[in-house]
Amino acid sequence: QAIEPASLKRGAVSPEDLAKVYGMEISVKPNPASDWAAFDYTLPDMDETATLQITDMTGKIIETITLSGKQGQKLWDTRPIKAGVYLYTMKAGIKSLSGKITIIK
Repeated sequence: QAIEPASLKRGAVSPEDLAKVYGMEISVKPNPASDWAAFDYTLPDMDETATLQITDMTGKIIETITLSGKQGQKLWDTRPIKAGVYLYTMKAGIKSLSGKITIIK
């Protein structure tokens, strides 16, 4: 008898799992970044726009960027940003993907 993960037993699907099922993707380069960072993204078929929110480790919003189009790239000017680790989250509907970016000076 196979043992199911607890999330499958509950029938819960995380926003990250949902995003991957619908083809949502985001990546950032360079990482670590010093002057700028490029976010490459793919939105799910049913979503025409999404938001990219960048926060510091305390949860304070540093930047909110609107994404549109099935695929694209958005540049983030990191020159005025303090060195440190930041979280980015792309949200489209109830789907979301997150990651970390390090800013160096």
